[in-house]
Amino acid sequence: MPPIKVMFVAPSLGGGGAERVITILLRRLERGRFLPSLVLFRREGAYLSDLPPDVPVFDCGRYGDGGRYRWIGRLVRLLREKPPDVLVSFLWETSLISIPAAFFAGTRRVVVSERLSIRGAREGLLKDIVRRFSIVALYRTVDRIIPNALAMERQLVEDFHLPVRKIVTIPNPVEVEAIIGKGTEPDPQGIRGIRVPVIAAMGRLSPQKGFDILLKAFALLEKDCRLLLMGEGEEEKTLKEMASRLGIAERVLFTGFLANPYPALAGATLFVLSSRFEGFPNALVEAMVLGLPCISTRCPTGPEEIISDGESGVLVPLGDPESLASAIDRLLGDSALRGRLGSRGKERAMEYEAAAIVRRYESLIESVVA
Repeated sequence: MPPIKVMFVAPSLGGGGAERVITILLRRLERGRFLPSLVLFRREGAYLSDLPPDVPVFDCGRYGDGGRYRWIGRLVRLLREKPPDVLVSFLWETSLISIPAAFFAGTRRVVVSERLSIRGAREGLLKDIVRRFSIVALYRTVDRIIPNALAMERQLVEDFHLPVRKIVTIPNPVEVEAIIGKGTEPDPQGIRGIRVPVIAAMGRLSPQKGFDILLKAFALLEKDCRLLLMGEGEEEKTLKEMASRLGIAERVLFTGFLANPYPALAGATLFVLSSRFEGFPNALVEAMVLGLPCISTRCPTGPEEIISDGESGVLVPLGDPESLASAIDRLLGDSALRGRLGSRGKERAMEYEAAAIVRRYESLIESVVA
C-alpha cells in the first residue's frame, strides 16, 4: 500500500498550542506510511524553524496580490493540483475555509480538529456566531472531528448534536524528553538566581489567559515572591499598567516570547494557569513535565481532565482572584505539598508523551482512508 498523502492546513505557525501540535505531527508521522504536507494561509510564525526539511509547505497568500480573499481560490486550486488522500484542518476559522474548499476541489476525505472550548469562549460576539454556524452547517459533512478534550467532545454532541461516531478525542502530544532536556539549558532570564519564590505563568497575553486575574491574586499575597509572565500579545500594555496600579510592577517580570521558556520555567517554584477558557492547555502539561506543582482554574476545557484536584495539582474556581491567591499562598508555605503535587503531576504528564499520541493520529488517519 502506498503512503497516505496527508495535507495539514493552518492559518500560520505562530507560537500557539495548535501550531505546536502540527509541527510535532509533521516531524513524527511514520514516513513509510504517510507523506505529510502543510498549507499555510500566511507563511509566518515562530514554529516555521521546527518544520522537517522533507515536508512541502504551500502558502495560500492570504494577503497576496489580487485582494484579501483570493487565497480561498488558491486553496481550491492547490487541492486540485496536489490532491491529498486526507485533508486535516486545524482551528475552526481554518476549517470554515477548508471544508468548502475541499468540496469544490473534490477532496473526498476531510478531518477537522477543534482546539478551543466552545462553551465559555470569549472571542467576540460575531466570531462566536460564525463559529457556531460553521459547526452546525459544515461539521456534519466531514469524516472525523478531533477535539483535544473529552469535555469538548460532550459540547459537540450535546450542544450541536453531531454524531458520536465521527468524533475522536485525542489530547495534545507533549515531547517529554525534549522539554526536560531544554529545561537544563542556560537560563538567560536568571530565574534560578532569584532568592525568593517565583510563580510562573506562560501563554499569549490575551483575555483568554486571564492574566489580569492572576495579577489581582498576586497583589493579595503577603509573602515576598516574584511573578514570571512568559509570552507576548495584545494585552501586554494593559497588563503592565494594571501591575503598576496594583503596586506590584517591580515584582512582576514580563519576558515576552521565549523560543525556549523551559529553563525559566524549570527555575520557578510553582506554575499557575489562570485561563478563562482553553482547549487542552499545553503550558500546564509542560510545567507538570518539569515537576512543578501546578494550580489551574476550572476553566473549560482541559484542566479538570489533566489534574486530579489535591493529587496531581490544585484546581480553583474560575475568575476568583481570592481563591487563586489562597491556593498560591498555601503552596508557597508547604514545601512537602509542593513536592508531592510536583511528583504526581509529572507522572500524570507522562501519559501525554508525543509518541503515543502521534500513534493515535496515525490510526485515525488510516481509518479514514480505509
